[in-house]
Amino acid sequence: MSTIAQPSDRSAATPVRASHPGRRPLDRVGRNLLGGPDRVTGADLARGIAVLGMFAAHVGITSADLGTPEGWLGLAHGRSSILFATVAGLSLALVTGGSAPLAGTALRTARGRILVRVVLLLALVAVLDLFGTRVLLILGFYAAYFVLALPFLRVPPARLAATAVLIAVIGPFLVYYGPEALARAGLRAPHDGSGAATDFLLTGHYPALVWMAYVLAGLAVGRSDLRSPTLQLGLVAGGFGLAAICSLASSVLVAGAGGTATIEGQVAVTSSAYVTPAPGWSDPWPPLAGLYLEGPHDDTMFEALGSGGFALGVLGLCLLLGRVVDGGARPGGAEGAGGAGGAGWFGRAARWVVLVVVTPLAAVGALALTIYSAQIIAIWWWTRTYWDLLDPPTNEPLGWMVLISLVVATLWRALLGRGPLERLFAAVARKVFPGGTGHSG
Repeated sequence: MSTIAQPSDRSAATPVRASHPGRRPLDRVGRNLLGGPDRVTGADLARGIAVLGMFAAHVGITSADLGTPEGWLGLAHGRSSILFATVAGLSLALVTGGSAPLAGTALRTARGRILVRVVLLLALVAVLDLFGTRVLLILGFYAAYFVLALPFLRVPPARLAATAVLIAVIGPFLVYYGPEALARAGLRAPHDGSGAATDFLLTGHYPALVWMAYVLAGLAVGRSDLRSPTLQLGLVAGGFGLAAICSLASSVLVAGAGGTATIEGQVAVTSSAYVTPAPGWSDPWPPLAGLYLEGPHDDTMFEALGSGGFALGVLGLCLLLGRVVDGGARPGGAEGAGGAGGAGWFGRAARWVVLVVVTPLAAVGALALTIYSAQIIAIWWWTRTYWDLLDPPTNEPLGWMVLISLVVATLWRALLGRGPLERLFAAVARKVFPGGTGHSG
């Protein structure tokens, strides 16, 4: 989340220089909306898309038909949380030096602050879990990811990328066959907090043995030059290209194995998750074809590489849009970088259109922890008071949730800067580990 892993927004109380005293409040609003010079607009934008994508996955009516609006909303399933994990890795890189990793005391301070925020995150998810909304909360898993990422903070980008690919290829086999091996050995998957480590790594809804691939991929991107057009365009082309190749390969292999229904049927009659008592070592094991699937949370190689590539493609697009916004809006930014200098009035108009679209989404991303938590409370309250918001009759509730989030996040960021939870987490982390780390927050 933004409170854990990206340089924080400039506080609303931060003095702002202005050429005319009467313009200072307006200048402060503009600075708050852009988050200050240390903020990466593209990262906020991607995180905002991920948050709203999770809204769609939780309360939206979706389908698999891309010829309908519901079909496009269906893309949020699985992919929005994967995008969130990828941006989390990017943000970890930003808060620990970006393309020039911190070292020595500064790195120790940054690691300490991350650990403090991990503890706060676990406390927050414990509270949110009390509402019992049936939403599969990801925050506890995120806390585990950040701890697991700490040893990788000084690893070069190329090695991070290679490690991410290795996890995406090997991890799905472990997650697919690991719980089965435990069951056939007479052991069990954890059903309570006693098996938290096993649940985080192997058997949970977001197993780290697969999901760390997304975090490390984002960390590799964050250790690169985010301003490079080559990187941005490479993420777009490479990410979406990888997603298309994986989707095609999965479709061919699934069809050759008899189709999705056939594969799922074979898994159902061989997996200890469905068969009681658990099969023995000599009984048929779940078919390898189960790893050909690429559906949401299948945690197969094709989903890890395909949806991971999709997340990188979205991140590349967001960095490109952020480049347009930042080019003429940051202190010292060349207006031509946003297309305004060389293209005249058309370039300036285009940049303002992008600014109008990006600003609310980036505000949601900057207040991601607050907005995510408010979503859980809203789902709980509405379901308790009226009807089950996780089973809506139309997409109207989703539309209202998205609209209210965009408006509230934009106004809050413009007038007050950081979100309340983001501000609290950062303040506690600074209190426990005072001193500078090269970044604000």
